[in-house]
Amino acid sequence: MKCSDNSAATYRFVRFWLVLMFPILLGGCMHTDSKPVQFYRLTADSGISSVPSIGVKGTAIGPMIGLGPIHIAEYLNRPQMVIAVTANQYRLCEDHRWAERLDQNISLALFKVLPGMIGTDRIVRYPWPQRQEIDYQIGIDIVEFDIDESGQSRLTAQWFIKRKDQTTINKRSNYQFPASTTDYGVMVKAQSQCLTKLSKEIAETLRRIR
Repeated sequence: MKCSDNSAATYRFVRFWLVLMFPILLGGCMHTDSKPVQFYRLTADSGISSVPSIGVKGTAIGPMIGLGPIHIAEYLNRPQMVIAVTANQYRLCEDHRWAERLDQNISLALFKVLPGMIGTDRIVRYPWPQRQEIDYQIGIDIVEFDIDESGQSRLTAQWFIKRKDQTTINKRSNYQFPASTTDYGVMVKAQSQCLTKLSKEIAETLRRIR
């Protein structure tokens, strides 16, 4: 009877420690096997060597340009990169993420490259101070911006240019570049090329109507 009691106590002791240690051991295994998360940022100057400009940079000459607001479709409003599996199904890439909010990344990328394209530093990002006088406003809705099932980077943007609260240009633009379905670096480069095409089209339009 005494041996039986000792065996039961030993069993309970071993079971207790197994229950206690199992989550720790499992967590260690998961940590060992998991891949590190990769983070990416878009640019809007992919492949640009020289950009024609108009006006005098760094001076108060020329119109004040407001960039924004920039809206993105809700299916893109997440940190994970979005890859289309079919025309109606998407995959979220948990190990490949944007380094910042996608709408902020797009805004900063355009804000960096547009002054050189339009030839003026007089550009502010939305939201600007209420008293700030804006001569031209650029607003953008990103309708589609992902990698499709065939490995093509695609960007669809509805954008406008307003002069003194009067819409001057309202246009929808579509761009595609060959990308990849497995190489995320290639995907981001192709998406940056799409964004570069959009920045060029906006800059050319603004130069034309100024």
